[in-house]
Amino acid sequence: MESKTLKKARVMTRPKANTLDPQGVVVKSNLERSLGIKYLKKVSVGRYIEVELEEGPEEDVKKNIQEAIDKLLYNEIIEDYEVIYE
Repeated sequence: MESKTLKKARVMTRPKANTLDPQGVVVKSNLERSLGIKYLKKVSVGRYIEVELEEGPEEDVKKNIQEAIDKLLYNEIIEDYEVIYE
């Protein structure tokens, strides 16, 4: 079985469901009051982080990305995250 070379890691963070998202609250308010947008229950604002990867063993590359996520790219107290490798 041939191993694929990982080119990118896409990390998406978003506020946890039970966490207040002040930025989302402001965006929702502006959409409703300033732009007349209706039917919005909740707006959440997250972050999108794209990391271009150097070639290396897949297991090591993923381990390094996980370390970056755990140490800097997201706040485990208030955020959830998802990683997509390409």
